[in-house]
Amino acid sequence: MFVSADFLAINYGVNDAIAKFFADREPPVNNLYWKDKLMYLRPEPASLFIPAMVDTLYKIGIPKDEVLNDAYINLMEQIGHIAAMEEANQFTQKQAVHECIALLQNKYKNEFFYTALVNYMQGGSDNFIAKMITPFNALHRGDIFLFSVCILNFDDAMAKKIVEYWFALISSFLLMDDADDIEIDKKNNHENAFLQSGLDAIGIDKIKNLLTTNLTILKTINKPLARTIDNQFVKMAQLPHIKQYLN
Repeated sequence: MFVSADFLAINYGVNDAIAKFFADREPPVNNLYWKDKLMYLRPEPASLFIPAMVDTLYKIGIPKDEVLNDAYINLMEQIGHIAAMEEANQFTQKQAVHECIALLQNKYKNEFFYTALVNYMQGGSDNFIAKMITPFNALHRGDIFLFSVCILNFDDAMAKKIVEYWFALISSFLLMDDADDIEIDKKNNHENAFLQSGLDAIGIDKIKNLLTTNLTILKTINKPLARTIDNQFVKMAQLPHIKQYLN
């Protein structure tokens, strides 16, 4: 399915210029994240979160010319390649973080954010980011993309806002992905928030509460995005392999 600018604008509330930028963009070459992909965007969470993330940064106060700047976009795509290398077990998590740190040498703009992110990604807890995480480790497997925002200009207050909206956005997208892959992930012993929840009443309530919190946050800047995520979860809840765990 071709993901058009109108699709992004109508269903995900993405700014028209940002939507057009990504709908028209060609997949980067020699990049494992886009390997064998004919289109930059595909109708799946791993693809659609990219314009949604960039649009969210814009909506919370990062200027449009910064988030559509080649330096930021190219860095984000390089980090996508590193993330794909880690997923393919060609990098350990430690190696992936090291690669991102190397990419950012002398390029990061906000030391408060960068120092906290490096500490967090290296397993530390003495940082503001670790205090904002979700209850499920599986929903943080995309946090490496936070390295891409290090080259943007923002103050310390905005740093905390970026992380708040990032966790609300990425955990919602990963929950959609995990809901779809419960049985596959169970068979292959892959990370999955639903499996980590224990798939019992307490665990499912944690997921529901997290989603409610996420939607409340996202609604403040993008009601169409929150509505689409909510509608997709309503539909997913009716799928047989998910419904059995919700009753």
